[in-house]
Amino acid sequence: MSEPITIIIPNYNGAHLLQRNLPSVLGCIEADGLNARVIVVDDGSSDASLKVLQANFPVVTVVAHTQNRGFSEAIWSGVQAAETELVFLLNSDVELNAGSLKPLVQYFDSPDTFAVCPLILDEDGSVNRHSWNVRRFHWGNLKAVDWDIQSALDARRQRWLPTLYTSGGSMMVRRSMFVALGGFHPIFKPFYGEDYDLGLRAWRLGWASYFEPGASVIHQSRGSIKDHVKRAYVKQVRRRNKYLLEWIHMPAWRLWSTVIPLSLWQLLGEAILLDRVNLKGFGIALIKLGSALRARRLVQRNAKMTFSEVLQRTGKK
Repeated sequence: MSEPITIIIPNYNGAHLLQRNLPSVLGCIEADGLNARVIVVDDGSSDASLKVLQANFPVVTVVAHTQNRGFSEAIWSGVQAAETELVFLLNSDVELNAGSLKPLVQYFDSPDTFAVCPLILDEDGSVNRHSWNVRRFHWGNLKAVDWDIQSALDARRQRWLPTLYTSGGSMMVRRSMFVALGGFHPIFKPFYGEDYDLGLRAWRLGWASYFEPGASVIHQSRGSIKDHVKRAYVKQVRRRNKYLLEWIHMPAWRLWSTVIPLSLWQLLGEAILLDRVNLKGFGIALIKLGSALRARRLVQRNAKMTFSEVLQRTGKK
């Protein structure tokens, strides 16, 4: 019998996504002979999601929120309902390819493994760069380092591939560590940045995340957030969460020497251009500054690795 796994799928008004993608999840379980249970957390949907689940997918366990609570709380409810040490977090707009889960399980033979992410493909077959998160400092920001799938596959033949964080939309994670971290931090609600923060907090404790290019999922171009949230609000939240991530995790010397001065310079330009969306994102981040500093102190108090050591460990070699 294979290692038991719980697949957790958060859903908000995604009846059409469940109809499209749940068959791939159930098909993968059957084709690969997995010992797996599927939990869909319905986060207060007003569409036909619950009816679709009841009528078409009776083998799926449903956890229903009476009100919309957001991604992080939907995942938390699913993790609390899970009874296995390995859980696979899967967005409703992601199709699971056969053979995608078995290669991930082997990583958890190592006691310090926190999470593993498969290769994420877009619908046209192109590689999504967020599959493998390798970062370096550039002009005060952590910029993504370019990579290609062939180099990743070649490197994987020699070693495991550390990643700064795994995508919250398709990651296998050790439940006990996820619970110990308190799950995704609520400061990033309703979406974006919470997986980045989670991976950093895990690494600072010495818990590793990896990328496995030999397994793959397909991320569709339109999902629940894009379907139901205005673009300006998404942009505002992204900017707010960028500041919060920096304030929680960046070393103090780098914050004051480059990150904050460059942010202020950027804000000045946006003020001149009357970019109200980004300016509002900064203003809302300031309101949350106290919470960010408390999160920062907690990370520093428990850390076993410095931020620089994490970047050195997760850098592409």
